[in-house]
Amino acid sequence: MFGLFNKTANAENAEVLKRALGPQAITVISASCCMQGTAEADDRTREAAQAALASAGLDWPLQTITLTQAQGVLPKIASELDKAQSALAAQVTELFTSYGLSAFPVLMVDQRVVSYGGAPDAALILDAIDARKAHENAA
Repeated sequence: MFGLFNKTANAENAEVLKRALGPQAITVISASCCMQGTAEADDRTREAAQAALASAGLDWPLQTITLTQAQGVLPKIASELDKAQSALAAQVTELFTSYGLSAFPVLMVDQRVVSYGGAPDAALILDAIDARKAHENAA
């Protein structure tokens, strides 16, 4: 009935969220489920992320997760997250707690919040990717 008891959908959402919080991924957390008119900012954010990935020559997954999906699944998978994933989830939760729906879209790049509250440009995202690569090469 309305998918409320669809365990497959919940399992799929859990895997999507775990991947979104993981390394080598770009994720847009959208409030389009909760606030009318935010889809345009989500679209601009995705377009900028796609351009940055193309410029960097990376084939990382680009995902969009709604706030409702994340809130529904996060409590169920919290014990399965590693330290970095938990910290990232806590950071996004804090943004929501502090700023409400105006914090969205939130853009996460390789386990870091790169932008929130509006659509970033591709240069900002590419800088975040490059900084992460430089950090990994130095380690």
